Amino acid sequence: LMLRRARVVLPPVRARCVSMDSFAGSVPVPAARLEQLLEAEVTDLSLRCPQPLALHKILELAAASDKSQLAHFLHEELPVRFAQRIKMLEALPEWESQGAISSVRRMYLTSFKELRLANPAQSTAFQEQIQKIKERHSQTNLLVGGFKRYAEVKVLQEDQINKWLDRFFTLRISTNMLMSHYLQISGRVPNMRKLEFDPSYNPYRSSIDPACNAPRIARHAAHVVESLCRARYGVSPKIQVEDVGSQAFPFVPRYFFYIVSELMKNSVRATVETHGGVNPGPEVESKLPPVVVLISGDEKVCGCRVSDQGGGIDDGNLNRVWSYLYTTAEPIKDLSQRMAVDAPADLHYRTPDERREGPQLETVVKSRSLSPLAGLGCGLPLSRLYARYLGGSVELQSMPRYGTDVYVYLNRLGKCHETPDSDYAN
Repeated sequence: LMLRRARVVLPPVRARCVSMDSFAGSVPVPAARLEQLLEAEVTDLSLRCPQPLALHKILELAAASDKSQLAHFLHEELPVRFAQRIKMLEALPEWESQGAISSVRRMYLTSFKELRLANPAQSTAFQEQIQKIKERHSQTNLLVGGFKRYAEVKVLQEDQINKWLDRFFTLRISTNMLMSHYLQISGRVPNMRKLEFDPSYNPYRSSIDPACNAPRIARHAAHVVESLCRARYGVSPKIQVEDVGSQAFPFVPRYFFYIVSELMKNSVRATVETHGGVNPGPEVESKLPPVVVLISGDEKVCGCRVSDQGGGIDDGNLNRVWSYLYTTAEPIKDLSQRMAVDAPADLHYRTPDERREGPQLETVVKSRSLSPLAGLGCGLPLSRLYARYLGGSVELQSMPRYGTDVYVYLNRLGKCHETPDSDYAN
């Protein structure tokens, strides 16, 4: 009897067997046998084709479904997607000996097993389970370090690594949005967010906002990035956000915040190092040229341009900036400094003492390395990936020895969708 055709009821902690309710009745299953069944399920479900999901489809699903319907959809769909990612990891060369890769695989396997044993009809318990899985999966930043080691020993070529990570993170986007939507309509939103932001506006919201306010999010990002820049260099260029006729559009605020803040971080860092040196004094700040963020839009597209005078990008590195393995900053050695590979810079996650403004905040951030200004190497490739998945694009133009303009175009309808195939070995 395949596990997917049965509902599993967990026993008390000390029990040796698990009760499996099938069409024929209740069947006790020894714990060891249950583990074997679950392992076999990974292979079986990885061969299924998950439902391709576009932004507007996810929005429709969340709007049309109540908590119960969405819970059952997650219970059926998430194991398929997790199984595919497990098999993707197992297809990597010598994955067992790669600590970071093995840890991420173990993380997904744990979540897979928990979901297969969960009961979506038990609303509170299932919500807690989804919240737990979502928090656990923030540690996918370990993958980047693991692949950098692959590159160091030349087990995989850089283009192979970039394609693999693109596909892995693409599969992750819709999964996170579905879980976030379920938690949102279930009312399981962090209390801190409710206190710190107007309920109609939260730049860290992971579910789709039908009326996403891009200029407002960009202004919040500018405040955060200026604070991070001062923490790193002691000074920061002014980030000017100009709204020239934008319109609210359906989008995930967290992803727009991530995209625009990563672009801002690149711009302020280049500006300071070009015009002020590595250790600029406070008198330099007034002489730094501003970073200008322009936002516009119509009934089809939201556009955002981030312009700086940071000296531009060397012609030989223009293509490499889209690689997950490329960074001009000092690489982050301790990846635990970042909540997740795609976590936007967030000063509001800090403790009350760490959320102070001015020099005190900058001292805390600098001494604790709480949110690095650069060094992970994922900002541009992930920004482009999110924009493409959500129906848009990110384009870069550089003028040698002057500066860089980055253009972000986001489709208001979000009709672009993933193409998650089952050929995980390629």
